[in-house]
Amino acid sequence: MRTLTRNLIKLGLLLVAFLLVFHLKAQEKCQSKRSPPAVVCVGYQGRLGNLMFQYAFLYSISLNRGLYPVIPENFQPSEAFRINKTTWQLLGVAKSPCENVNSYTEHWPCSFDEKLMDTPILQSAKFHGYFQSWKYWIQYENKLREIFKFQDTIAQRADKQLMDILNTEDFPCCSENVTLVGIHVRRGDYTSKTVNEYGQITPNASYYQNAMDYFEKLYPQVLFIVASDDLKWPKNAPKGRKNVHISLGNFGPEDMALLSLTNHTIMSVGTFGWWVAWMTRGITLYYKPIFAPGSRFSKDFNNDPSSFIYPGWILML
Repeated sequence: MRTLTRNLIKLGLLLVAFLLVFHLKAQEKCQSKRSPPAVVCVGYQGRLGNLMFQYAFLYSISLNRGLYPVIPENFQPSEAFRINKTTWQLLGVAKSPCENVNSYTEHWPCSFDEKLMDTPILQSAKFHGYFQSWKYWIQYENKLREIFKFQDTIAQRADKQLMDILNTEDFPCCSENVTLVGIHVRRGDYTSKTVNEYGQITPNASYYQNAMDYFEKLYPQVLFIVASDDLKWPKNAPKGRKNVHISLGNFGPEDMALLSLTNHTIMSVGTFGWWVAWMTRGITLYYKPIFAPGSRFSKDFNNDPSSFIYPGWILML
């Protein structure tokens, strides 16, 4: 009797073990066949400032729709900021899920397209555009400020560079009470004939002089820190001023990090300086006019720059 009981117990244990193994195998098989999660992708284009706008849009719409935000494996802003590397490779799929999905394109590169945000997305989707409006992501602004904090190595280099600037004897005006004003001078491609004919306008030297006068009337001691994609032009622009430091030899994220440590911003044009001013959170002067009236570039703004210019920024001639 005891032998029979022991045999029945052994048989029962073997049956339980078999059922457990069968269940695990079946579960594993189901998981291997399971489709990857629905994703949202952006057709990335441009340099750092443009990529930041595109990522901010991606981040916002992924949260609004509960989709997985896909970024490229070699995404430049990931090297500069604290962006989660949500690449498609991490999904464990054999190829990019951004292929053969529903595609949507913005109407205006530099204006808010409300219909784009209201697009009914039932599955994976890819968006094409520049998305250069704060309105796309304003509800997640605080989260984006955390994401767009610089990587430690870049932040530390910027801190050191600023301390070196403040400690130099070239600026006797400077003390612990000095007001720092960052100036971003965008020229480069903006000075070409093709770009000018499109309607994009580059500030002249008088704009920077007027903007610097503005801050010197507000604060008794001001130090201007200048970064530019044209290393020769800024040296000749601020004539007669000794309280100007020209930043040389940095790459893009380092210049952005340095300028973000200032108190206020003098903008020229372009998205790089836009993000500098947004990070700084001080008084921002922006060059007016932003575009030539009636130009093709004005259509990029839907003839209204209000959803491109961040609230509170001051337009100045």
